Amino acid sequence: MRNFNANKEFIISLFLIMVSYYCSSQVGVRNAFDTRNINNITFDVSPTESNNDNSVINGNPFLTPLINGFRYNAYLDEIVDSKGKVTNVLEVKLGDYLFIKKKFYTIWNKKSSNGYLIDVGEESYIRIQKIIRNDYNPRMNNKSNKRFEEKITYYRQIGDKIKQVKKNEFDKAHFFIQLGYIQSALRNYSSEGFKNRNSVYFGLGRIFHVKKSIDLIGHFFYSKNGGYQYYGELEENGKKIILYNTIGLEFLLRKELKKITLFTGPRTNFAFKREQRKASRRFYGFRFRDEYTSLENSLKKILPLGATIGFSFILLESINFEVKYNRGISVLSKNNFEKTRLNSLQTGLTYRF
Repeated sequence: MRNFNANKEFIISLFLIMVSYYCSSQVGVRNAFDTRNINNITFDVSPTESNNDNSVINGNPFLTPLINGFRYNAYLDEIVDSKGKVTNVLEVKLGDYLFIKKKFYTIWNKKSSNGYLIDVGEESYIRIQKIIRNDYNPRMNNKSNKRFEEKITYYRQIGDKIKQVKKNEFDKAHFFIQLGYIQSALRNYSSEGFKNRNSVYFGLGRIFHVKKSIDLIGHFFYSKNGGYQYYGELEENGKKIILYNTIGLEFLLRKELKKITLFTGPRTNFAFKREQRKASRRFYGFRFRDEYTSLENSLKKILPLGATIGFSFILLESINFEVKYNRGISVLSKNNFEKTRLNSLQTGLTYRF
């Protein structure tokens, strides 16, 4: 038991560390869609312009210097003239970039917004805003006391709408986490009639985009499998639980259709816990003893092969709901006369970073 608890704590700690590490590339000062890497965006001006130095931009709401009589006020989200008055310009080129006023949809929001986007080509846009810092103190004059911070978000023309996307939306690989409900059964394990065990599973994986609608998925997850049965003996009753807790490794081939995604592939399980727990209770409800019986001599530690099939669909941007069924192919029992196999049905959510 102590070794299992230590292994379990190590797995959970490793999972949290990996989630934190791989999420950090998408987390900004304000939310998960910010970035501060906008040094490659420059606004070239002609020598005849008078107010084109950095002093006009730093510490002020302007994103650009004065170019052809216009500049972008990133705090008000307006194109203004040399005197700072708001103009009715819907489209203007400042340096090498086209500022255009468009209707767009922010992530997880069905209502549209209007504002200026920077057209960077290939139906892609960025939006840069200046926001007053929460820790800004007007009485301080040091260099670290900046009034504004810049926030950048990314947009893409998807169908007939311009929608917000993540910075890495079109990368060739993405990490994801998953959390859900699993119902497992040890088929042909015992004649006592154990029922399916219900529990939760959680995991971490990576998606590799092969083609436009075909992906390869590799991930591992922790789940509690087995079965249970209620019993009654003399003056006490209770619950027998088969504890077969595993780390699963799965490789899936995924095909995206219009509204759903289909996937299939093999699975391997490694058992961290193989025992039977007898939770005894008196009729008035108080538990007074638990008995543990090792199943290491009857159940295998490694299940080399199982087959998974399932489908998923999008709930929100980056959040999918999935249903998958896994049928055990490898025999679980060490007794050659028993054909015990591990089957499971999973339903849960995945979040793609």
